[in-house]
Amino acid sequence: MTPSCALGLGAGKSAPMQRVTMSSSMTWLIGVASMAVYAGCVDAGPPPAQIDPAFIESNLLTDDQVKLTNEVNADLGGKIVYLGNEVQVASAAPGEKVEVIHYWRVIEGPGEQWRVFSHLQGAGGDWANVDYSPMRVGYGPDKWKAGDLIRDPQTFHVPKTWQSPFVEVRVGLYPKGAQSPSDRMPIVTGPSDRESRVIAARIDVRKPSSGKKASGGGQGGDVSSYQILKTDVAITIDGRADEPAWKKAPESPTFVTAEGSPEMRGHTRARLLWDEQFLYAFITVEDRDIFNQYREPDSPMWKEDVVELFIDADGNGQGYVELQVNPHNAQFDSWFGKTRREGGDISFAAQMKSAVTVKGSVDERGDSDTGWDVEIAIPLAAVKGKDSTMAVNVPPAVGDTWRLNVVRIDGKTGEKQLAASSWSQITYADFHAVGRMLQVVFADADGNTGKSGQGDTTDKAGEAQGQLSDERLKEIQEKTIRAIQQRAAAGLAK
Repeated sequence: MTPSCALGLGAGKSAPMQRVTMSSSMTWLIGVASMAVYAGCVDAGPPPAQIDPAFIESNLLTDDQVKLTNEVNADLGGKIVYLGNEVQVASAAPGEKVEVIHYWRVIEGPGEQWRVFSHLQGAGGDWANVDYSPMRVGYGPDKWKAGDLIRDPQTFHVPKTWQSPFVEVRVGLYPKGAQSPSDRMPIVTGPSDRESRVIAARIDVRKPSSGKKASGGGQGGDVSSYQILKTDVAITIDGRADEPAWKKAPESPTFVTAEGSPEMRGHTRARLLWDEQFLYAFITVEDRDIFNQYREPDSPMWKEDVVELFIDADGNGQGYVELQVNPHNAQFDSWFGKTRREGGDISFAAQMKSAVTVKGSVDERGDSDTGWDVEIAIPLAAVKGKDSTMAVNVPPAVGDTWRLNVVRIDGKTGEKQLAASSWSQITYADFHAVGRMLQVVFADADGNTGKSGQGDTTDKAGEAQGQLSDERLKEIQEKTIRAIQQRAAAGLAK
């Protein structure tokens, strides 16, 4: 491992704070020297999870072990039969966990290129990708053999932003690298839609219990949006949130552990500000064992403790930046001109400024730390990446909206798998998760966005009576179009 500049302390010793700052020019100089080494480096995501062989064996069944509460019997390409499932709940509120146990019968092995997908589908454009399950990682379709009878337990959360009164679980098979629904394995018989998805189950969505809001976003616990307050006073990037503007900025809820990730230990929260030149982020990380061996710009620092920002400024799902800072204050920046599938361009330089305050040590595994804070100033023009024609105001106008997310990755001594959490919940299979980004609204210093918000009461009253206003219909249509565009752009159409 590359030695760190931080002072290593033994377990149980008091840990002094350390502050590291890095200017954009220093980042650029070091980055040039290391570019040849890391030219092929892209964020490949977490390492594959290790699934216990005993777990896999316990989910390869005989006929008398199948317990269906919802029989489907859909034929996929004459090779696979989706028998049905058990749904463990009759209804769920946004943010709540749901378990569905799928059952598959293999008539003929589909081949090594095939994968299982699961989509959540609702009315009005509500949609989510929830592919992960332990069996799909440990014993996926690439390993399926004729005669297999597979139990596939899957747990997911109803997205906190879900508006539809129901969730339909739709499943199917797609070949790795597929771009279109037409590439999926066709549904020969059984309940399905026009996108070659088996309609597997339907779950009612109820409103959260009185007094309990689905947490996750910003003000009022609303994950769907966050108001970024403007600061009229310059922010000093020193790893400390001691300016009055930071004290006024709303704090995010505690980051949510990614679906399929090991549980995150230690809370993470974030705040955002802006002015005419920069978007500012301050992220507070609780961490009892801080470690990251990487100190060079654009190194694979996502393999250990790091925070990441993903910004899709025009919100179209194509063209976004990925920015990272680790406890050594090393930086990573990459431009994704289309989607993650096409890979990132690390020759892109965001010219961001950052500073880190470490409450403990960085290069001592197994000692006793408290956490670390990172303060970042991102030039507003950087969010366009290498697309100077991107339709984004720089600086933003009050009321403008962007899409972004903040992700924390954490490794623990003796554990092979990293843990991941984020402001707006992601899956462990995709930290970028363009379709799950938080919407942020640029406000003035008093929180005004220029949006009156009037008309909601009238529209909702009309919906309650089964009548939609023209304005509401247009809103639903636009939301549906955006959801389709995001799915196609993010490569989730499969």
